[in-house]
Amino acid sequence: KNLSQLMFSLRLFDPDVGLILSTREEARFRDGMLGLAPTRYSAGSCTAPGGYTSGEHDGEQFSIGDLRTMSEVCSMVAAKGFDPVCKDWDREFQTQGNSTAEPSIQQV
Repeated sequence: KNLSQLMFSLRLFDPDVGLILSTREEARFRDGMLGLAPTRYSAGSCTAPGGYTSGEHDGEQFSIGDLRTMSEVCSMVAAKGFDPVCKDWDREFQTQGNSTAEPSIQQV
């Protein structure tokens, strides 16, 4: 409840602010927030130190609430009428002032 209130407040205060909803939050909450306040969602996160570079996964930095893969999250986004954009760090997008590598959500 507190996180959604904070995100709604930020959206009202500054409609252009980027708000990321991470995999730390539960899938049900993330699904419900789609289109309301967040502009970006993470998916398929690995929280083990060095988890993306090494084959070993000893421990985790924080627990993940949404264990869905990138494909599963993209399917949910598309099913709700949005276009999942997973590569907006390309040169074409950088010319528009957007140089982030995080997936973003665009309504179709």
